[in-house]
Amino acid sequence: MAEKDPQLSQRQLAKEVGLDITTINRLFTNNFGRVDTVTVEALCNYFDKEVGELFEMRKPEDIPQRKTRKRSKLDSVPEEVA
Repeated sequence: MAEKDPQLSQRQLAKEVGLDITTINRLFTNNFGRVDTVTVEALCNYFDKEVGELFEMRKPEDIPQRKTRKRSKLDSVPEEVA
């Protein structure tokens, strides 16, 4: 992003490429498990780059483990009462 426009914000990028801000933020913070092909295509077109110029493959052991959030009682779906 900084290479194209140092002033480009994640929110502005999301708006310009037509993607959700959450998607851009997860990519920016490296907090994703997979990337949709529509997302890859939009970013490649916007930045005028090939896929390999935007994404880097790493060995599984080189990828930091994400912290998972424990589910609370509020996260569970209540059972219907008969």
